[in-house]
Amino acid sequence: MQKSNIITVGYWSTKGLGSVCRMVVLYSGYSLKAKNYRLLPIMKDDSFTYDGSEWHEEDKINLKKRNSLINLPYIELTNSDGTELLISQSNACLSFLGRKFNMFGKNEVDVSQCEQLLLETNDLRNVITSFAYTHFKNKDLENEAAKDVFTRAFQNNNVGKIQKFENWMKDNQNNENYFLINNEITIPDFNLFDILDFYVEFLKYYNFVNDKNIKNIFNELGYPNISKFYNNFIQLPKMEKYLNSIFYKLTYTNKSARFGSGTQGDTWDHHRQIDETPKEIIIN
Repeated sequence: MQKSNIITVGYWSTKGLGSVCRMVVLYSGYSLKAKNYRLLPIMKDDSFTYDGSEWHEEDKINLKKRNSLINLPYIELTNSDGTELLISQSNACLSFLGRKFNMFGKNEVDVSQCEQLLLETNDLRNVITSFAYTHFKNKDLENEAAKDVFTRAFQNNNVGKIQKFENWMKDNQNNENYFLINNEITIPDFNLFDILDFYVEFLKYYNFVNDKNIKNIFNELGYPNISKFYNNFIQLPKMEKYLNSIFYKLTYTNKSARFGSGTQGDTWDHHRQIDETPKEIIIN
């Protein structure tokens, strides 16, 4: 039986949807047991494709016997009362962790805000993720699509995705409050930070900002509250364990993605890059 102070997070050997689960576990002070599944390059019909059998033909088969909904990411733990839990679906995992670590609001209003913000941050993630996994016929088409992502995310009006959070923070932040809800960290804060971190790489890679210092990027684009949030979050003492771990150094997307799967936002190069992520990592 797994110890009650250890939480297993299973996901691909990338950041993706699993990064926030890993981040929250390490922030909480619990021990993290990370099961990391790799996509491996294989030659098929004179071209490379990627094989995910490390997940699909191994652990997934056994875990499905315990939870027919199993997918990546998943979390596994034993509660202090001895109850064994195996939870799948990213929102369900994050909501559970939020409740377990008292980071999902203290009343009905807070909980409702957490739910809304969690879904809104996922919408922001979907904009860039859809782009990242699209392979364009040429660089011109890619750059046009990148401009569209930039417009949808960063246009300074009520339609822009980032503007929604900027306005939310304008109403909820002050000189001492850099979180989304009631000056206390909640699950949506982790999700927003993780997504903003992905956008930082996007903004630098496609040259949408002149100043590529992460402390100044969002200010340059006209989002001072987002800038305060991002810079405060990355300096939180409890974030050091995650930021100094192998997990923060993983690629943003999996190897089949065009953007974010390689170094500094580029595409994974199977000729010169090797995924050496251990299948299992424990951080106490």
